[in-house]
Amino acid sequence: MKKAIAAIALIFGTIGTWAQSSVITPTSVDLHINQDTSRDQLAQMQRDLQAAGIGFRYDLVSWEENALKSIRMAIILPDGTLQTEELDAFNNDTDLRILLAGEGEDRVFCVGINCLD
Repeated sequence: MKKAIAAIALIFGTIGTWAQSSVITPTSVDLHINQDTSRDQLAQMQRDLQAAGIGFRYDLVSWEENALKSIRMAIILPDGTLQTEELDAFNNDTDLRILLAGEGEDRVFCVGINCLD
């Protein structure tokens, strides 16, 4: 019984984390990729970004015991703006962020581990 409760809590915790960190519109993106990000979540991010007109390509992805260890990616906005990031060492504290906010001269576009809020 305790194992079942723990498993349910883990599932809801994972769903909650994904829901809190996924905002995608053509002018607003706030995604977080960490060592717990799964293959399915990366694929869903790609589909969601594509639906908003934003390109998301990734390769050189590796996992070790279901923990993400490395990724290379490129984000391409509809206006052709491109940012790339390659991270070859995830740990418990790594938060690789894709952030897009605002429009025009006030637009913030950041891909990496040092994106500000």
